[in-house]
Amino acid sequence: MIDDRRSRLIALLTRLGAVDLVGPLWAVRDIRELPADVRGAICDVIGHHAAERGLDCDGTPNQLGRELDALVAALDE
Repeated sequence: MIDDRRSRLIALLTRLGAVDLVGPLWAVRDIRELPADVRGAICDVIGHHAAERGLDCDGTPNQLGRELDALVAALDE
């Protein structure tokens, strides 16, 4: 079974225009198989998106921010 987090990352990166990172995701069945540099690049893209849209006005993570944090944590496993 293909990792659901992988599917969510593919959709997110596609939507954010980071299509150069989608190819490596298609090549693996589990995101833990990604090379460290690819995981780092994905985390950078997610981090920028989280900074723009993932925080409430008081700086705490909103629902999107929490979901993005979970994806980043999955990449660090």
